[in-house]
Amino acid sequence: CETFALDTKASSTQQAMGTRSLGLARHLFGGISRSRQQHLSHSVASCAHNNNKNNYYSPRRHGRMNQFAFQSTTSSTHDNDNDNGGTTSVFEEAVGDFMSSAGRFGFSDFEALLTTGADDRSLILETGSNKYHIKPQPIQASDIFRGSCTGNPPTERGYNSAKELYEKIVKKVDMKDEAALDLSLADVFAEQRSRLAEYLQLPKGSSVIICPSGSDAEYIPIAIAKALRPDAIITSGVSQLNEIGAGSAPASLGQTFSTHAPFLGRIDDMKVLTGYENIDGLFVDARTKEGDVIDAAKKLEEFTEQAIQNGKYPIVHGVFGGKTGVRDVDMPPSLEKGQKSLGVVDACQGRFSLDELHKWLAQDSIVLFTSSKFYQAPPFCGAVILPPSITSQLSSSNHNEVPISMLGNKGLGAFVTDKELPECLESWKPHLKQRATRNIGLALRWEAGLAGMEALASVLDQERTAAIDTWAASVINMIKKESKHLDAWCLHRSIISIRIAKTKNNNGGGWLNMEEARELYRWMSMNVSDYVPDADPDEKIALSKIAYIGQPVNVSESHAIVRIALGVDSLLAYLTDAEACLEEDNLTVRKLAAISKHFETLKQSRI
Repeated sequence: CETFALDTKASSTQQAMGTRSLGLARHLFGGISRSRQQHLSHSVASCAHNNNKNNYYSPRRHGRMNQFAFQSTTSSTHDNDNDNGGTTSVFEEAVGDFMSSAGRFGFSDFEALLTTGADDRSLILETGSNKYHIKPQPIQASDIFRGSCTGNPPTERGYNSAKELYEKIVKKVDMKDEAALDLSLADVFAEQRSRLAEYLQLPKGSSVIICPSGSDAEYIPIAIAKALRPDAIITSGVSQLNEIGAGSAPASLGQTFSTHAPFLGRIDDMKVLTGYENIDGLFVDARTKEGDVIDAAKKLEEFTEQAIQNGKYPIVHGVFGGKTGVRDVDMPPSLEKGQKSLGVVDACQGRFSLDELHKWLAQDSIVLFTSSKFYQAPPFCGAVILPPSITSQLSSSNHNEVPISMLGNKGLGAFVTDKELPECLESWKPHLKQRATRNIGLALRWEAGLAGMEALASVLDQERTAAIDTWAASVINMIKKESKHLDAWCLHRSIISIRIAKTKNNNGGGWLNMEEARELYRWMSMNVSDYVPDADPDEKIALSKIAYIGQPVNVSESHAIVRIALGVDSLLAYLTDAEACLEEDNLTVRKLAAISKHFETLKQSRI
C-alpha cells in the first residue's frame, strides 16, 4: 500500500509529546541515555516534510542519528553514550524511534507504546497514521470501520483492556527492578497464552507461542523443523502468493520482509536471518492472470513427494482465508508427526470455526493465527499454535535438539524473547533472553485482541455463521443497486471483494487498476465532499463519511478490488442492532459508488 505525505512540520506541542514518549521509553526499558534523548528530541523538533520512498519519520534518518544505527554485533547492547554511565540496547533505540514518531503527533504514551515491538507497518508516518491510514486509538464514533481484513485501529473495548494492562505494568511494577519487570511480563504472556487456548478450546497438550505478527510467525516452524530434524535440508512450499501477507513468502524462506525488525529497528542491510540461510521453496500463485482461483493442492502434493525423494524436509503451507478470503481445498498435515514434513496452516485472518481448527491440529498441522485481523487488535499480534504431537516432541530431551544458530539476536531473537515461549520450549529460553528486551507493545496489542475474542465467546459458531451469511447477503444487495459503478466480484465468508467501474467521468469502460484503487482506498478514509462540487446532496452525504475499508488487492490483469470485511466489533454490532449496522454498510457502498462516479474530479483535485 502506498503512503501519502502531508506537507506539515511537527508543532511545538507535538515536539513535546515526542520528547515525553522518549522519557517513557527510558522508564520502561532503561539505558536510553540523556544525550540520546536530547538528540532524539532535537530530531523531532527539526523534522520537516519527508518525501522519500518510505515516507516515514525516524530519528535515525536525521543528522547525527546515523551513529546510533544498527551495528553488526553479537551483543544485544552497545555503548552509545557515557554521560550517565548507561548503555543502550538496539531494542531500546528501536522503541525510542517508534515512540517519538508517534508522540510528535500528540498520541499519549500508552498509544505510542501500542506501536512498538513491531515492524514498519506499525510506524506512524508523516500523515499521523500508519501505512494503512490507521492510528493507535479508536476511530471517531461517527466513522465507519470495515477493514478488518487489512489492519485495525483498536476498538473501544480493546483500547480500554490494553490501557488497563498498561496501567498495571507502568504503575504497579518497580521499573528499576528489571528482574521484576521481566517476571511480570512473562506472567502476562503466560496468561494470554492460557486465555487464547481456552477461547480456542485447544486440545490438551497443545502449546501457543506469541509473536509480533503473522508474517514473522513463519520463522517459527522453520526453527521447529530444525529442532525435530537437526540434519534437515529445509524447503518451503507456499500457496496463494499475492493474497497472503506480503511478508509471508520471504519469511517462509528465512528472509526479512520489512525495513524494521521488532528488536533491531532498521535492518536495511539484513536480508536473511542468521541460521536461516539456504532455504529454497515453491510459490504457487493465488490466481491466474484472468483472476481465476488456482487450486494449489496438486502442485504442493507433488512438491512434497519430490522433496522427500530428494532427501529434503518440506514445510508445506495451506491458506485458510487469504486477502480475499479464498481457502485452499486441502490443509497439509505433518507427516509422521513432523518427522518427515511439517504442515502449516495459515489461518491468520481468524475466520474459521473451532471444528476446522481442531481438525488441523488432529492431523498434526502447525497453525498460524493472529488476533489483529477478524478480532480487531491493533497491528499486529500473532501466535503459532502447536498440536500435542509436536509439543510432546519439543518437550522431550530425547527428541529436542535446540537450533541455537537460529536463536541469536539477528535470527529468531530479533522477533521473540524467552517470555513469549511456552513450557515445551524451555530449552530455547536461555538463548532468547536479552537484557532490557521486553515487548510490552505486543502484550498490549494481544490484550486488545483477547478482549474482542472474549466478548464473542458466548456466541456459538453456528450463530456467527448465520449472522455473517445474512449480513453478506444484505451488503451484496446494496452493491447490486449500484451496479453502474460497483460489482460484488467475490464473497468468502465475512470478506466481500468489490471491483470499481470506470464510468464516463473516469475515462469510461473497464475497472479501476491497482494504482487507481489505492487512490480510492485513501479517499475512503477522508471527508472528500468539498472536492466534488457537482455531487448531488445524497452523494455529498456519502462522500463526507469517513469509512475505513480493506486495502486493494491486485487480482487480475484487468482490475484490482477493494474489500468490505466484517470484524468482531461489527459482528457484535450486527447481532445487537442489524439495522444500524447495515446503515453503516449502506453509506460505505454509496461512498464507493460516488467515488467511482466522480473519480476524475477527485483525481484532478490532487488531494
